[in-house]
Amino acid sequence: MRPYSLREIAGITGGHIIFGDGERLFTRVCIDSRKVLPGDLFVAIVGERADGHDFVAEVREKGAGGAICEHGLTGVEEGSDGFGVVMVTSTIGALGDLSARYRRELSLKVIGVTGSVGKTGTKDFLVSVLSQRFSTYGNPGNLNSHIGLPLAVLGMDGEYEYAVLEMAMRKRGEIRELCEICLPEIGVLTDISASHIGVLGSIEEIALAKAEILEALPRDGLAVMCGDNEYIRRVSEKASCRRVFYGFGEGNDLRAVDIKSLGEGGSEFTAVYKGDRIPLATKVPGLHMVQNSLAAVAVGLELGLSPEEIREGLANARMSPMRLEIKKISGLTVINDAYNASPKSMRAALDLLEEIPGNRKIAVLGDMLELGDYGPEAHREVGKYAALKADILVAVGSLGIEIVKGWNETGGGKPSSWFGGKEEAQEYLGRLLRRGDVCLVKASRGMGFESIVSFLDGLGEV
Repeated sequence: MRPYSLREIAGITGGHIIFGDGERLFTRVCIDSRKVLPGDLFVAIVGERADGHDFVAEVREKGAGGAICEHGLTGVEEGSDGFGVVMVTSTIGALGDLSARYRRELSLKVIGVTGSVGKTGTKDFLVSVLSQRFSTYGNPGNLNSHIGLPLAVLGMDGEYEYAVLEMAMRKRGEIRELCEICLPEIGVLTDISASHIGVLGSIEEIALAKAEILEALPRDGLAVMCGDNEYIRRVSEKASCRRVFYGFGEGNDLRAVDIKSLGEGGSEFTAVYKGDRIPLATKVPGLHMVQNSLAAVAVGLELGLSPEEIREGLANARMSPMRLEIKKISGLTVINDAYNASPKSMRAALDLLEEIPGNRKIAVLGDMLELGDYGPEAHREVGKYAALKADILVAVGSLGIEIVKGWNETGGGKPSSWFGGKEEAQEYLGRLLRRGDVCLVKASRGMGFESIVSFLDGLGEV
């Protein structure tokens, strides 16, 4: 971000300086005490597991130049180092206020991306496609929440023409708040399905929450939506701007036809748009990734990119870590899709498991979180689907037992195992796996299944 003085920051956030040098300048904001660099502005977030205020003294010792706080501090007093403290009503609110001000000083255009599934893959495709002609920024890692997205905005240090910003939510109003910060002119809505249904209560509520991105777009903006989704069709009228639908069905403005799966090598397909047929390919495996790539194709065409630029962008797209990441480990093929999980993304990952050649197809599946009362049924349905795609099931977690129940209903006696914890599952996998197997690892982020992938990395010869 551009340099802001402590005094400016206090004014922008509605806070007041408790002590410190008001003219001291800051060009970087951090909320993680472990990652603080000299000169940083530390924002003390009060989280569920830790309170950032407990680490203000520590970041000061590391060389941080100041902190934004919302309640009193112990053992932190004015000193000769010029370290400053700004007191605000809410540090999360202050982070949003500062990022909103910075965004309004930038001349770039923002493309907002949200949906129940497919957000990150779509963002990655968009960044790769648009980068063929424009200087393009994409929010890194998981900086897509009411805390993460402001950090992503403040991290835009270059002279970008476009920013592709993924937006996540867990309740009504969050997408609206994120849009008020980043002011998208183009909105992409990838999917509306059962993710977070335990928090919002129904798919109808999820649809209204996701549709906030459509309501936020200016009249001269553009809404790009997956027209294969019935719930997206229902809320599409909330966009007051021009609308473009993409997908596989005939009712879409942009369609993918003649799709050919290349297994782990990706897919080839033809995009049909306004009578033109454009042969394209992506190296990212999975039919659902073809659908995600269509959003980037639609935006690229609307912004005037040539078919050659779009083709190059799709071919060179690289997905963020732990999203259908295929790893070869001493003769074993591992599909690392451990970043998150929902009923829909579970089915897509199992489809890919079936496609990839191998001796035995092993599904290592864990709990899908935030499904509420729908959780047991959703896990049983995933188990039934897995039985059609895999040879062996290894289920982990309290709801994993429901996956086993569904598997056993339709599995025809195929082997399944359930473990309460990852360590037990890993011990079993160490004995089970052998060369030529294909192993899918997938669960919600809170399950921490990346540790299972790390275990598999360390197996050596199997």
